[in-house]
Amino acid sequence: MADGNEYGIVLLKEAGQPVEPVHPVEGTPTISGPTGIFKTAQHPNAAKLFQAWLHTRQTQQFFCDFTAQYSVHPQVQSKPGRRKISDIKLMKEDAEGVEKMAEEIKTRYARLFRV
Repeated sequence: MADGNEYGIVLLKEAGQPVEPVHPVEGTPTISGPTGIFKTAQHPNAAKLFQAWLHTRQTQQFFCDFTAQYSVHPQVQSKPGRRKISDIKLMKEDAEGVEKMAEEIKTRYARLFRV
C-alpha cells in the first residue's frame, strides 16, 4: 500500500475485513496535514476561529476516534486496540529534499504504480 492511507486499513480491520496495517522496521514516512489561512481570506477572523476550533483537544480527538488518523496533540488518546503514534518509528519529513527531487519522485512513482 502507498500514500499514507493506514487509517483506511484500520477502519476496514475494525469493520471485520481481513487486513492488517504493517509498518516498515526502518521507519514509516509521515504525511502531515498542515492547515493555514490564506493571506487574502475574505473573512480572516472566521478563518482564525475555525483554526482555533480545528486544533482543540476535542476536535483532534474526534478525528482520531472516527477517522483513525493520528494527532500530535498531547492530550489526544488513541482508541483502545489502535496503535499509538508514539509506537511507530517515523521518518522525518524533508520538504527541501522532496522539492529538489520532485521530478525524479514523480517519475519513479508513475513507474512503480503504473499511473
